[in-house]
Amino acid sequence: MKRRAPTFVKRLRGVALIEALVALLIMAFGMIALAGLQGNMRRSADLAKQRGEAIRLAQQEMEQLRAYSVLTLPSTPPAGMKAYADIITADVVPDAGDPDSNATFALTRTVTDLVGSPLKAVNVQVNWRDRANDLQFVIIDSFITGADPRLSGALGIAPDGTPLRRPGDRHTTIPVEAKDLGNRRSALVPSPLATVAWIFNNLTGAIIGRCTVPMGTASSSLTAASTGADVAACSYNMSGFLLSGHVRFSFGDTPSAEQPASYALPNFDMEIVQADAPPTPASGPAPARPDAPSYQCFDNAPVDAAFLQASVAYYCIVFPNTDATPNWSGKLNISGIPLTGELRYKICRYSADYDGDTLITNLEHPLNYYGVTGALPRQNFLVISASANCPDGHRVDPAAGLFSDTKTVLHQPS
Repeated sequence: MKRRAPTFVKRLRGVALIEALVALLIMAFGMIALAGLQGNMRRSADLAKQRGEAIRLAQQEMEQLRAYSVLTLPSTPPAGMKAYADIITADVVPDAGDPDSNATFALTRTVTDLVGSPLKAVNVQVNWRDRANDLQFVIIDSFITGADPRLSGALGIAPDGTPLRRPGDRHTTIPVEAKDLGNRRSALVPSPLATVAWIFNNLTGAIIGRCTVPMGTASSSLTAASTGADVAACSYNMSGFLLSGHVRFSFGDTPSAEQPASYALPNFDMEIVQADAPPTPASGPAPARPDAPSYQCFDNAPVDAAFLQASVAYYCIVFPNTDATPNWSGKLNISGIPLTGELRYKICRYSADYDGDTLITNLEHPLNYYGVTGALPRQNFLVISASANCPDGHRVDPAAGLFSDTKTVLHQPS
């Protein structure tokens, strides 16, 4: 007997084939899209490589133009010498890239001289066609200055002072009270009772001369004529280094280094004595104790205790030795202030590791100065009662409004 299939089974015949064809069609569209994406990725990667090579070629051209060694070529220049005057517009270089590259790069250089300025405006452009034959390019613009290459030797010279603007456009160690004479010199009368004026070199800060002036002459009244014709009579008749600072006083039970409020003691002097023997190095012989230098000091200490004066300023000129690099060594003390007896004091010095190098250098006011080769400003002292201790002060803390280090240490004990 034969059995017939149901009607709905007949209707399902061929459905699986249609579904397979639709799936195949969808997959074909996806593969076509993927193939296009891969093509775009290959083109983008290729273009990135070409763009990097084009930038390298443009930068190389610019740096070669900067590598000139003279402003103009001599009549018989050596091979390979380049001159600033030869930086001019050049013809197109049709094949500037690597011969193994997958693109051909054309380099164009355009140079424009700027009128009234020692500059040349340089435009370097690199063109090429990518995988799709589209035109691509990179451009670098810059300026090249006509500075004499021999001036590059100045880069080996240590800068003078700091990059900050100097007071009065002169060396920072020159006292602000010194009068600028207008000829790269400044003059200072170190005390109202002094009969000398010191002449400073504005560039180096060194004292290069000494003139005789009437007692009571103010620094502000000095001119080039008053200290010799064009300071010629006073310049370079001696040489020395400035040593200067202030002496302050705080006689309370708890002395203050920040705000010392006592009045100055009268009739004392600054003196430079022989320094202690330098520390013995780890290897080698012990160094000899240096001789005390010649010097001359002035201060404005009151002549009587009745003169109520908050601080005393002092200026010393120290004459260095005759070594190949003139220098001096010594110890700066205060004489005339009683350190023994019933009424006695202690002398502290403002000193700390200001630059953080773990050393107390000459500029940071050590107990002994060794090998000083320049001016030493701001070598300050604090005089306190013998029963008190030198105040610790505070470190620099701009956030707290503290802009100076006021630490003190014992200098001359009672």
